[in-house]
This record gives sequence, C-alpha cells and structure tokens, in this order.
Amino acid sequence: MHVPRPRQSLASVIPTATMADIAFLLIVFFMVTTAYSLDRTPMELPATREQQQTAKGSALIAITADETIRFSEGEADTTTVDGLDGLDAAIRTVTARNRLHPFVIKADRRVKYRLIDAVLERLRLAGAENVTLLSQGEGA
Repeated sequence: MHVPRPRQSLASVIPTATMADIAFLLIVFFMVTTAYSLDRTPMELPATREQQQTAKGSALIAITADETIRFSEGEADTTTVDGLDGLDAAIRTVTARNRLHPFVIKADRRVKYRLIDAVLERLRLAGAENVTLLSQGEGA
C-alpha cells in the first residue's frame, strides 16, 4: 500500500556561519599587509644606487626642507622637537635604554649638510652606534 507523504518544499539557505570567519581573516590580512609609516612628511630624498633595508622599530629623525626636526622613538608617530637641544634630549632617552637601538635619519635633499652633520654629532655624543641615512633608489 502506498502511503502519501506530504510535499515539503526545500528552501534555499545561504550558510552564514562561515561569513564571520571570512570577514575576520580579511581584516587580519589587511592589517598585516598594510604598510605603516611613522612619518608622513612629504620630502624629496637624495637618490642613491644601492639601498639597504632599515630595521623595524628604528628611531626616526625627520628633517624637512625648512629645517624642522621631527622625532619618533620607533613606536609612535613623529612629533616636532625644539631644535637640536630637544633632539639631543630625545636621542639620549633612547640611547640610555639601549645603545644599539637603530636610528634612521630621513632628511630632505634640500637640507644643508651642516644640519645633518650636527644631528650626526648629537647621535655620536649620545653613544648611538647604529645610524642609517634614508635615501631613494635612482629607479624610483
């Protein structure tokens, strides 16, 4: 004997349980691949043929064309310091904790060398041993 079954229509369902996982993975992907810059001051860097990578977390000294000096210990954005004396105090706080902490000097190509030399001298007197000058590749 044949028993009639009630007809049930199948509803189409979009599985949303994995949507949260996908969204989380996309957020993590973009956070990891996004380049973060401590200093966004527009500058014309000097051109060089060879370039080296700078260490992550380096202290950054940025010198603009109008000779404004900005400083970052490597974790936060750069802030303006009060001339060479303010820079000297900022450098000494970093070197007091670690003399091998890397420093990067990012100077506009129009900055007079006497100012860069004064910054290098302050780094030397503070005992900084790992100093890099930032430049731009010729092909860029």
